[in-house]
Amino acid sequence: MKRIRALFVATVLAVAPPAIAQDARQIMVDVDQGTNHSYETSVRLLTFSTCRYLVADGKLSCREKPRVITVENVHKGYEVDGFPDRDNKSFDVVVDPVSEKGTAMLSFSYAKEEKDSDFWIYLPALAKVKRVVSVSDSNESGALFGSEISTEDADVRRIKDYTYRLLGEDTVRGRPAWKIELTPTDYRRTRSYYSKLVVWVDKERSIILKEDLYDRAGRHYKQRNVLSVEKIDGVWIATKGSMNNLFSRRITVWSELQTRLNVPVNDDFLSQRSLTDFTFRERQMATYRGYIK
Repeated sequence: MKRIRALFVATVLAVAPPAIAQDARQIMVDVDQGTNHSYETSVRLLTFSTCRYLVADGKLSCREKPRVITVENVHKGYEVDGFPDRDNKSFDVVVDPVSEKGTAMLSFSYAKEEKDSDFWIYLPALAKVKRVVSVSDSNESGALFGSEISTEDADVRRIKDYTYRLLGEDTVRGRPAWKIELTPTDYRRTRSYYSKLVVWVDKERSIILKEDLYDRAGRHYKQRNVLSVEKIDGVWIATKGSMNNLFSRRITVWSELQTRLNVPVNDDFLSQRSLTDFTFRERQMATYRGYIK
């Protein structure tokens, strides 16, 4: 009888699928730590190139002249006692083309669950600051400077806003990756355009390499791809990527031209005053530009 029992156990062990000894939530915590907690401040110069596209012979190409804008970004994170997430403040201003120069956006994200992110945009032609509506106020949140990247896409994701399921292992552009499904919690679902996200996380560098984003109806709506990753000031940073809207067939490719981390950033700069007070903004931006030249 003992020999039969031992043989049965050995057979079960032989045919049972191997367990993946990783926890999906912990993998995403590691991503969050590397992406959002490994530096306090950043100054960046970026470009966003957006066009409608067509696909021929398996290749994607623009069917029109791309709309290209250059943006300066200043960001600062604030650790919050008792919360794994942190508050973040970010300021973006368009420097090219001349027709859109001075268009600016200010965004605040919060660690506390009851606080939704705030976005304000300044349009020089109207000389007014407008609050960008949230998903709970409308459908998809506002686009970032007319690109296919929405304010929700650009916002910092809080770990507690999702549940996580490990789907397995995969390879993305030659990099071994974990494939993980993120499902919004009941609270987050009312504030998100997405019903779920599937992300591919670089096993070695704990950085997201690809994302599939599904709309509220469960349709595959967008795909984000990271095309280049660099180590800057000791931190792995995605320096080039794309956001492909599979419905509108528009794609935005973004590139970081210059990036500096952990430079001094004044708290008073990250305020609505920087949206409307040109002299105040430019006086401080002159210092921040010096870090990335």
